[in-house]
Amino acid sequence: MLIIPIQNKPDWRRPPLVCLALVALNLLVFVFYQGGDEARWQQAEEYYFSNDLSAREESRFLIYVNEVHPEWRLQVDAEGEDFVYRELLWNPEFHRWLLPQLRAEGESEWLAQRQEFVRLRDRLSSFALGLTPAEPHLAGVFGHMFLHGSWDHLIGNMVFLLLFGLSVELALGAAWFFGLYLLGGLAAAGLHIAVEMGSPVPMVGASGAVSAIMGMFVAVYGVRRLRFFYTLGFVFGEFSAPALLVLPLWLGKEIFGYFYGDSSIAYWAHTGGLLAGFASAMVLVKRRPPLTQIPREDEAPSPEQRAMARIESLQNSGKLLEAADAAAAAVRQLPQSLPLIQRAIALTAAAPDSDAHHRANLALFALAGNSAIDARRISEGYRNYLQACPQPRALTVRASLLLARRAAQEKDWPWLEDLLRRLHKREVEHPLLQSLGMALVDHYRRVGEEQRAREVLRLVRPEEHA
Repeated sequence: MLIIPIQNKPDWRRPPLVCLALVALNLLVFVFYQGGDEARWQQAEEYYFSNDLSAREESRFLIYVNEVHPEWRLQVDAEGEDFVYRELLWNPEFHRWLLPQLRAEGESEWLAQRQEFVRLRDRLSSFALGLTPAEPHLAGVFGHMFLHGSWDHLIGNMVFLLLFGLSVELALGAAWFFGLYLLGGLAAAGLHIAVEMGSPVPMVGASGAVSAIMGMFVAVYGVRRLRFFYTLGFVFGEFSAPALLVLPLWLGKEIFGYFYGDSSIAYWAHTGGLLAGFASAMVLVKRRPPLTQIPREDEAPSPEQRAMARIESLQNSGKLLEAADAAAAAVRQLPQSLPLIQRAIALTAAAPDSDAHHRANLALFALAGNSAIDARRISEGYRNYLQACPQPRALTVRASLLLARRAAQEKDWPWLEDLLRRLHKREVEHPLLQSLGMALVDHYRRVGEEQRAREVLRLVRPEEHA
């Protein structure tokens, strides 16, 4: 399950420098420090096998299993040497169990070689700066926040750091943001150690500190409604809710993950970060009302804006046919949207005789009945359509009558006369034609154009001039 805001926007006039610096620091540590782990491990592994430690320690490991972990016997039988050598090389508990025995037996050379191997192995970033619950140390308590297990791990954490941190830093200020980031990471480490006490597996990653920023985000926005994007399995969508509502959802996700999710993920570290970030930011918000740099909260985009954004995205990608189809679908859903109709007309203008182009113009003409729409936009579209289409199929009788009535209301007499002539040519008979025609006749008589008045009169009352 994923729940992220899709509404908050940072103010780039005041760039969140600490947030960007944290992203850069994590990236540099991963590339230039953790990038050397392969060479460090190769040196440690070569030392281990070149001194025949594997041959001497394999029998000791089987004794260790019988005495300390009899439940591992099935794994030893199932995985064989893969399991044995993985534990010999990586298990610190076996190392602590073996050393007293070697000292008691006077195996000074073996002891020295074992200690040298562990020294070489522990130069790996996850041992040197990772957080091992069984043996926590100060470097690991802070250092684990800047280490990552893979590119995917790093990128995922940095995306969330930017997604939430850009707004939170501007809301709380750079110094408080950095301080609460570290505090959240320490709280995450503390809860992880408490729950996983005795575990020899190092924890690395900024997830706990990033979760603290997510908690800060909720505290900053409080009960204000935001839009969120969610995924649940293969289902995804959007919803609007107060920011506070997502905190129990995030916490529930972590607790569920601990019992039913991937065992390699430090769910309790995420939980500790969330709670610490929320609590500390709430205290800060209460002590410093109002916040002078609170993020700007935009209104949710309308269906028209979302449709236009999708059309523009397709256009920018060069998918013009798909953009035209999207515009046509949007016009069917929002038939009163002039911008969408105009975009549909523009996208189909390259094929003026296509059904799509005629339908788009027919939708434009239908707006003539909406007095809120600027009539000049409709009349301009009407003239452009006639220039582009020798056979204007969108000018149906109904559309023409609607346009003629709007032309009369707007006192656009040339437009009205053009429509009346087209209707007369098609031998249309309708009660509205006489009233519209007489309005045009009265206009021409008022301005002294009697000849034009008689011509219009012959169009609307041909029986009087038979």
